[in-house]
Amino acid sequence: MAVDTVKLRSPEIDEGTAVFLERQCILKQGVELATGEVLYEITTGSLEGSYDARIMFKVCREDWITIGGKPQQVPCKPFVIVECSWHKFFHGQNVYGNPTNFQELARLFINLLGEIMGSDHGMFADASKWQVRRVDWAEVFHLSPAAQREFFRSFRDVHFPRRAKKEARYDSALHFPGKFYTLRIYSKGPEFKVHGAAVLRKALVKRQQLQEGQAAHPHNQGQISKKVVAGMDRYKYINRKVEALQRLANWRLRFEVQINADKLHHDFNSRYPLVSEIDDKYLIVIYKEQIFKLFKEGKSEMETVRTHDQVHSRLNSVYGKRSSNNLMAFWLLLSTRGEEATKDRYSRSQFYDNRKKLVDAGISWHSTDVFIIPQDTALPRDFFPIQADPRRCIAKVSANSIFNFCPVEQHQLLKAA
Repeated sequence: MAVDTVKLRSPEIDEGTAVFLERQCILKQGVELATGEVLYEITTGSLEGSYDARIMFKVCREDWITIGGKPQQVPCKPFVIVECSWHKFFHGQNVYGNPTNFQELARLFINLLGEIMGSDHGMFADASKWQVRRVDWAEVFHLSPAAQREFFRSFRDVHFPRRAKKEARYDSALHFPGKFYTLRIYSKGPEFKVHGAAVLRKALVKRQQLQEGQAAHPHNQGQISKKVVAGMDRYKYINRKVEALQRLANWRLRFEVQINADKLHHDFNSRYPLVSEIDDKYLIVIYKEQIFKLFKEGKSEMETVRTHDQVHSRLNSVYGKRSSNNLMAFWLLLSTRGEEATKDRYSRSQFYDNRKKLVDAGISWHSTDVFIIPQDTALPRDFFPIQADPRRCIAKVSANSIFNFCPVEQHQLLKAA
């Protein structure tokens, strides 16, 4: 239950403000941050992926309009595009924390962004007038690594015709892009291990250094004081905290619905909504619609039958009584003796024809060929990724947590160092 990546467009600004903000971007990237490792990064490029904790901040002087039915870029008054993960901005990670209340988060984010940029321009004081161009709503569920593997195996043979062209499937992730929405489902553990842990550890260590007044300056090199030694123990503490977060991430299955600009434009009468027009209720409704739609489209293939009675009923409904009796005998032999022994009892063509019929009916018999859920499955049978599921993660980051910080804190510490 969280707002994650958000893309906003500012009101129009004057040329003087635009030039000032561009210079600040260069300052943050190349001068101030270079004096002591990157704690946050302002960039005029694009986010590399959903795991990217940087802030994309870009001053634009051209906009897209439709001329003669074709989109074209034309000169316009300057404006700012900003995009980042609000979850990572406020907590340094998105394993847990669940930041909600879109409008309040927008107010805090825009105000703090003004502090980072060193600007008192009015647009940073009133987030309600910024346009919304993208919002991600995420739900996270507590499932064992084994249950997560079963979940992704259950999707292996599911096809979604309206999304299939650019879909991507991995052992621990699914990606279904679209014009209005993009749906991502992934195990948080592997993603955090590759993309999040090192970045978070580095930021926490740097904050510790700054808080202790031991920022890395040339004249301090080689000097080890009692204060630094005491700090080293704290760095071990940070490592333990990040390792604990990794263990927590290993038990997190994350569902993200990305609401694209086209959907927002469609829902608000051919214009982009303002921050003041978007709330959590709107985001939750869209999330539920997309999750139900996805699961409904693959329902028949996902519901792999498990027991003798279920198989018999499925075969009867799909192939009729006469054929189902023959296929039932074939399935029993496969289940108890395996494929090699079953091949000896049937001709080659009959074996493969019968096996195909079982697959087409959504019937499984062997985990190495077609997905099968054991009787004592690790994946709960009633699991469904909505708010009512008891495995849904709702914990907040506490006020005294090591993960309760944002880049502005680092910025203020740097100025005081």
